[in-house]
Amino acid sequence: MSAGIPPDEAAVDVPLFACTILGWDRAQLLSRHAQPAPAALEPRFSQWIARRIAHEPAAYIVGHREFWGLDFAVTPAVLIPRPESELIVEETIEIVRAMQMPSPQIADIGTGSGNLAISLAHTIPTSHLTATDVSSDALAIAKQNARSHGVEERIVFVETTYLDGVELDFDVIVANPPYVRAADTLTLSRVVQHEPAVALYGGNEGLIAIEGVLDAVVAWLNPSGWLVMEFGFDQTTAIENLVAVRPALRLDRIRDDLQGIPRTAIIQKE
Repeated sequence: MSAGIPPDEAAVDVPLFACTILGWDRAQLLSRHAQPAPAALEPRFSQWIARRIAHEPAAYIVGHREFWGLDFAVTPAVLIPRPESELIVEETIEIVRAMQMPSPQIADIGTGSGNLAISLAHTIPTSHLTATDVSSDALAIAKQNARSHGVEERIVFVETTYLDGVELDFDVIVANPPYVRAADTLTLSRVVQHEPAVALYGGNEGLIAIEGVLDAVVAWLNPSGWLVMEFGFDQTTAIENLVAVRPALRLDRIRDDLQGIPRTAIIQKE
């Protein structure tokens, strides 16, 4: 693959495209590697390669992405789930277990594809979730994913900003808000620039949506409840300051991702 697609990505994308089109798994693909390419590959395979060369994300091309061991439908209406966001799921599960919450009420602000809410509903069968988003198109994808994983009866999807209009209080709130600085737009890869701007950009400092989440937490989180929130590179000090000016909140800890980058804030309401 050319046009600036790194070889390691091409080595993943080409087999992914072939397996998706043919309905094969990787073992079948490897066992037939020396055989002539099946006629069923074309013309879709060449079309997909052309789209990938144009820097369209592979997840949008095949229409799905794995997250937390589950398969999620994705379209350009939603942010593509990323491995580092699994830290939110891990931390939330640990909080629910440690606090011995029998039937936790959990909110997912800005649900997108629903990957966080659905992963939590799937892993914590006693949980009940409210998942919000400002995009009706994103919510349609999230509802589709909830049905696919059999958790739609335990998730209420609401088209709103943050938690506006929601008449519940929550034990845990999770969020992966848009946190890319406006000035960093041109530094993003051409692949990322295909993703919805509303899910990426958080204003000049990348903090507008983070502040909105924190204000929602003050209003909708139960006393002693928890927020688990992803944030961006070099925003640790800003997170600390934004929590400090909200007396109802306490920053418990920040967790690094696998690259050693501070990524997830765990915050408690006093």
